[in-house]
Amino acid sequence: MGNWGDDTDPEVAALKEYNGRFTVNFKKIYIDVDELSERTLEITDKHPKDSLLKMWAGAMLGFFVLFLLSYQILLIITVPFMVFYLLAVIRIGKAWKGFKYNNTHYILMTIFTLLGLFAIAMTLQYLFLNVIL
Repeated sequence: MGNWGDDTDPEVAALKEYNGRFTVNFKKIYIDVDELSERTLEITDKHPKDSLLKMWAGAMLGFFVLFLLSYQILLIITVPFMVFYLLAVIRIGKAWKGFKYNNTHYILMTIFTLLGLFAIAMTLQYLFLNVIL
């Protein structure tokens, strides 16, 4: 006999491991973090960590785009979205800590990445506004 119906049976589907996805949508990041926390059966050095890093990379890409768009009056529009992405990063950090990974590594990785992305975005803004135009 095969595994007929395993894809549609809700009890069997609930037992399968959940893999996070790369997305820039902060609402989907919130949902994916909760889903990952609930449905992870076995914690290894690789499994939930790679899914959390995918979600974290999506949040960092969102920050980078917002840093690029943050110029003078547009800052009023981008700051609320930065707050939503910051909440997503904090939520990922709570899940990171819940899976008993090194929290200091996550915090330092986030801070240095945000600083680097901000520097790159400001450099690109400067080049675009002053050199190209």
